[in-house]
Amino acid sequence: MDATSHIAAADDAPARRGRSHGVALRLLALGGSALAWLAMCAIVASVLILNARGSVSDETGSAFRLANAFATLHLPTSFERRDMMEQAARIAAEIEAQRHLSAELRDASGQPVALALPPRLPPERVPEWFAALIRPEPQRELIAIAQYPNVLGVLEIRSDPRDEIAEAWADFRLILPLLAAMALAAIGVTMAITGLVLRRLGLLGAALGRMRAGDLDHPAPQTGLAELATLTEGVNALAAHLAAERAENRRLQGRMLTLAEAERARIASDLHDGIGPQLFALQAAVGQAGRAADTARDPALAEALAAVSRHAQAIRQSARAAIDDLRLAPAEGASLAEMLQELLIEFSEIAPDTAITLDCPPDLPEPGEAGRIALYRFVRESVLNALRHAAPARVRVRLAREGRGITAQVADDGGGPPAQDRARLGQAGLGQTGMRDRAGALGGRYRPPRREGGWTLTECHLPCPTDQGPAR
Repeated sequence: MDATSHIAAADDAPARRGRSHGVALRLLALGGSALAWLAMCAIVASVLILNARGSVSDETGSAFRLANAFATLHLPTSFERRDMMEQAARIAAEIEAQRHLSAELRDASGQPVALALPPRLPPERVPEWFAALIRPEPQRELIAIAQYPNVLGVLEIRSDPRDEIAEAWADFRLILPLLAAMALAAIGVTMAITGLVLRRLGLLGAALGRMRAGDLDHPAPQTGLAELATLTEGVNALAAHLAAERAENRRLQGRMLTLAEAERARIASDLHDGIGPQLFALQAAVGQAGRAADTARDPALAEALAAVSRHAQAIRQSARAAIDDLRLAPAEGASLAEMLQELLIEFSEIAPDTAITLDCPPDLPEPGEAGRIALYRFVRESVLNALRHAAPARVRVRLAREGRGITAQVADDGGGPPAQDRARLGQAGLGQTGMRDRAGALGGRYRPPRREGGWTLTECHLPCPTDQGPAR
């Protein structure tokens, strides 16, 4: 198994758990920035209200004290022979005309005295909740208008913060929208930066996903962010390390296949050189004994020797089949096309009623020694299975360049596996397991037999030696 397969197996479950239980960074950034700006808006609004309340209190208090002093200084004394009510009405009108103040003159019976006031614009309407937040305690002063020995009336001076509250409301109404606009702009910038970081992290995630899928040829792109540069370099270093490990793994696995094939050839040679002559000698001895039994006219002995001869012939055929299965027929150094052509000629001699064809383009790249062995074994076992179990009229072997490798396909028009085996068509037996393991060891893929349009198809894809990437 490749190192990337171990990564995929170890990483899939935690990744699924992280996706199902993690908090989205975009949502976290949005919620955090929104809460921060809400808190800031609340703090700024509180500070504005407190400052406005202090300012209104100071302004109205100062104006009230000045008006009180003005009225006290300018009202004539009760012993002067002047029109006291006229003078008080003039002073009340002057105080009423001032901001933050109101004045009312009442006669001795408590009836208000009309004042000559200039036109005055009404103050701006202010929400009651805002006015209640910053309105100071009202101030009120009563000054008696007397001319000895009579009390002519009363001058009442009151603080009136409506103008100052209206000014504070105008400022508040201007600052809060600006603050809200700044908050929206800041949240937008935060989300844009978060989106930028997420896109860069997405590039790294895509690179890791390709690594999990076995694609180590495409490094993670540089994100342009200094904070992620180290992570990007680490991902690329990991990919390079895994690629080197996978290449070494495949080289060793290919070498093991080559050594295994050499060992199979040695065993085949030993069987051929050791058992072959002995079986031949056994058959010769049995034949000689049979002729002697015929001369002696011993039917029982002749029948027993004939049975021994048949069994010896069967053993010899089984040994020959095992030897043929163990060793590769073509000579060392033959191309894949030559190996397969020789193989199919042998199959044509075994099954003369089956048309066996080979489709191989002239520019087909060589898959290397281990690849030639693997593809040869695949074609041999697939054609042999078709001849044994499907009774086809045609068998078609096709080699083609696919992506950056070679695909071998074996198709037959037979009836497919026996009825009792069709349910197990997708299940791997020993032969399929061996073909799948050889393909996997060389970085390729094996597709077990399947039915398409009246044909039974099976395929094996192997990368070329110059392509150490994953099979496409």
